[in-house]
Amino acid sequence: MLLRDQRTRFVSVSLGALLSLSAARLHAQADNAAAAEKRTEARTAASALALFEKRILPIFQSKKPSSCTECHLSSVELKDYIHPTQEKTFAALVQGGLVDAKNPDKSKILEFIARKPAKPNLITDKVRQQEYEAFRAWLRAAVADPDLLSAKLKVPVPVNKVSPEVVRHTRKDRVLKSFVENVWSEMPRCVHCHSPEHNRKHIPKLGQDYVDRLSWIVPNDPQATMDRLGATKLIDVEHPEASLLLTKPTLQVAHKGGIKMLKGDRTYRQFRSFVDDYAAIMLKKYLTAGQLPKPSAEAAVPSDIILRINGIPARFDKMPLHVDLYRWRDADRAWSPERWASAEWFAFAKAGFWQFKLHLTAPRGSSRAADLAKKQLPPGRYLVKVYVDHRAKLGTKSSVAWDDHTYVGQVEVVSDWHAGAEKMTAVRFPGD
Repeated sequence: MLLRDQRTRFVSVSLGALLSLSAARLHAQADNAAAAEKRTEARTAASALALFEKRILPIFQSKKPSSCTECHLSSVELKDYIHPTQEKTFAALVQGGLVDAKNPDKSKILEFIARKPAKPNLITDKVRQQEYEAFRAWLRAAVADPDLLSAKLKVPVPVNKVSPEVVRHTRKDRVLKSFVENVWSEMPRCVHCHSPEHNRKHIPKLGQDYVDRLSWIVPNDPQATMDRLGATKLIDVEHPEASLLLTKPTLQVAHKGGIKMLKGDRTYRQFRSFVDDYAAIMLKKYLTAGQLPKPSAEAAVPSDIILRINGIPARFDKMPLHVDLYRWRDADRAWSPERWASAEWFAFAKAGFWQFKLHLTAPRGSSRAADLAKKQLPPGRYLVKVYVDHRAKLGTKSSVAWDDHTYVGQVEVVSDWHAGAEKMTAVRFPGD
């Protein structure tokens, strides 16, 4: 009995010692695992910080433009998304929804960096690749750092100083679209003096240098033409209203090519709209969507359809004359509420006539606006409303609104509206 009790006590003591030893080993293993995890986290944090300081901060500190400038005229720079510290930079990107913590390679910031134009510049494309690889390497390390992931800054950090609407507005393709609609569409007024397709013949008389200075139009290339306008200072960013692109064709400044548009007419307003917007973009004046210019309610395209008014009274000589055309609608026996065409030019009243090419018009976004590119006016019956600005002279501002004060009358016409001077449509001056 004594021997059996001794054996029982021995087994109990041995089992207790074994359990204590196992628990100690488990605690030690857990401590070792925790220490290893902390060392790993420390290495990860050190790796993320090292990558940030070595590859991201230089982008922030660089005075050279980033690859963003290849697609954006201004307001967007990669350094705008970077802050002096890793914590603020990562927090800002996370707050902006630009980091995918589960799959960093799918982060939106990488998607933004990877975007490029249809014909990228080889040098910029190399810069873009370097930026992409730097951000990808840093994000991979950053999302593995629990301290960065859990950090919550008391003050929200902006991702960028401007709104997303401004970012989209300053894209070069959008600016180019505006240039094509407002300026390039009117180039037939300018090509004979300012395009090398036409002015090379003047080199023997005027000299190569002079003709080269005149040639700001790049044939068949609106993007290159827009770039050249900025480079040759024909657009004055600081004082857009004084831009030579506006002052020369209106004779506010001497222009050997003569008058090409009236200050205040549709073409002037289109040019001015583009120039003002271009200047504001270049000076980074836009910060919010509310500051962006609103598109006009009416779309318009210049055509080769000419309207002539005969019998202009001599007292209207060299005064701006404006016409609006409304189409007759058989369905409701009334004139259309919106105009179908308009034109504006000064009258040659001493010669007894006024004539000009029509701008075809339609409410912006309407099905009819989509057809304006055909540059055709449907045949039929139209009402021509005529306005004359008695107060304006050449080189002065024309009426902002053609209203009862400038209205002189209306006349009806039925025409097939053929293009070209040989088949122009002619009417008599109202009341003549």
